[in-house]
Amino acid sequence: MDYKKNINYFENKKLLLYGGAGLLVLGLVLMFGPFGDRDNYMILYILSVLSLIAGGVAFTLAVTTRSTDKKIDEDLAEEYKYFDEEKLAKFDLYERQLTYIKSVEIEDYQYYDGSMIRRDRMSHYRTDLYGKTHIYFTENTLCIVNKNVSLIKDEKTDHDIEVPYKDIKKAFLTDKTVSYTLGKKAVTVTVPMLHIEYEAGGEDVYQVKSDLETDTAVEDINRLAEKAKKNG
Repeated sequence: MDYKKNINYFENKKLLLYGGAGLLVLGLVLMFGPFGDRDNYMILYILSVLSLIAGGVAFTLAVTTRSTDKKIDEDLAEEYKYFDEEKLAKFDLYERQLTYIKSVEIEDYQYYDGSMIRRDRMSHYRTDLYGKTHIYFTENTLCIVNKNVSLIKDEKTDHDIEVPYKDIKKAFLTDKTVSYTLGKKAVTVTVPMLHIEYEAGGEDVYQVKSDLETDTAVEDINRLAEKAKKNG
């Protein structure tokens, strides 16, 4: 992953890009426009060639010194290539998962105060941090595995838990709102957060998605926790 190119992607400075494009247009106009005569033809030709060269160099630099949506997607796919296999092996989940409760997988850009942000071609807001979380259910324990990957520095974090249902006080969702300034535009992003609160105090928190799967997972966690307490 090229962190410098990713930083340029988020900074999205377009002066070099627009300047290069402008010089290319100027060079074409000078070369093919109706401005030349016998006296100044050679001067205009030289200026047009110089403008085309400078524009081409500037435009190429603007394009090649920053990442693209596609390149970032490819880099993230490579980062998470073995995520599921590694986590399944770590917690020996291949045969321990409950067959009647579906595991839940959530992945998206992580929104937090101070992150870099950019709107991509699909109008989705990307940040400099990407996360993937998978919720698994076993007979007696809840297992949540997570990996966050930074796009602008060599930093990866894992936050995995396996906790007995009887130790869970409750699971619930809250909304987190993060405000950004994108150019001159104010942007507000609201994302749901999954809280796992424990009987002994403390909690774990994960960014999730607002959908039926997440809501069902919360209901399943609370139901299994209540059942475990009743069974002692």
